[in-house]
Amino acid sequence: MKPNRDAAALAALLTTAAEAPLPLPVKKTPAPVVAAVAAVEEAVEAAPVVQAPREKKAAKVKIMADTVGITLRPERDLLHDYIIEAAERTKAEGRVISAQEIMLEVLKRGRPKVKK
Repeated sequence: MKPNRDAAALAALLTTAAEAPLPLPVKKTPAPVVAAVAAVEEAVEAAPVVQAPREKKAAKVKIMADTVGITLRPERDLLHDYIIEAAERTKAEGRVISAQEIMLEVLKRGRPKVKK
């Protein structure tokens, strides 16, 4: 394999950086307590009036239908037909319609009437 043309420069840069000592952070001296208390008192006096927090609107509750998850294994051609129908309905209605929604509609239309 052909070596990178910048490998020597990178090695020299890394060697130099590894040999240099790490800079230590500068320690800050603590401020006198009297000055801190005076600054807090000034800040309290100059603080703007706090507005009351806004009330949040009640979140919309999405009512979920009583459903049960199942697994279907349709043939490829049948699934393809449902996908094409879903794409056409998505274009027509301007919102996403899934192939599963189309399948559920077909199942509901073909559901046998059960006497209660």
